[in-house]
Amino acid sequence: MHARTTPRAVLVATGAALLLAACGTPSGTPTAVATASAPAAASSSASPTAASSFAVLPESVLADMSPLLYTTPSGADASMVAQGANPAVSSVFDGGISREFSYRGTSVGGVELYRFRADVAADARAKFVPLMVQSFAQVTPTATTLGGTPVQVADGARGTTVTAVGWTKGDDVVLVWAQGVPAAQQIAQQYLAQSR
Repeated sequence: MHARTTPRAVLVATGAALLLAACGTPSGTPTAVATASAPAAASSSASPTAASSFAVLPESVLADMSPLLYTTPSGADASMVAQGANPAVSSVFDGGISREFSYRGTSVGGVELYRFRADVAADARAKFVPLMVQSFAQVTPTATTLGGTPVQVADGARGTTVTAVGWTKGDDVVLVWAQGVPAAQQIAQQYLAQSR
């Protein structure tokens, strides 16, 4: 019915380029890496202390999605900690969380939320969204709006029927995914409405 999805967005800085790799994808799909140019996100003099401060965020940072429930896929938090050990990730984000949505015991999609570090310029934050969505989906996202919020939508993620929708909200970049465009947009609209 619904393909199980557990993406993990990983940023790897190489000079002025960012390699954004999605490491856990719709079941059975190989991991791939997308390369894109992006603005310098944070000072290159990030200290080891700053790099080690990346943490798995508490579930309380996520919007209430009733009647959908959050579930924690096996290894999700360990994978997030591993991402944060990468200085390129911890120089951009303070932390992140990855959860699946379930409805009546069936997985219906998921969400990843990453919290930007305070030193990432506000005008640079939105530029991460298309990179992260494309990295997860391995297809070029399309810019649109949902409820007045600019979002990036990628349909047919990695040759599946999964659709990913991403946006920034304050200090966070949010990526939700579900089977098909209508379901992903419905979940994204609910998330946006509940996080206002």
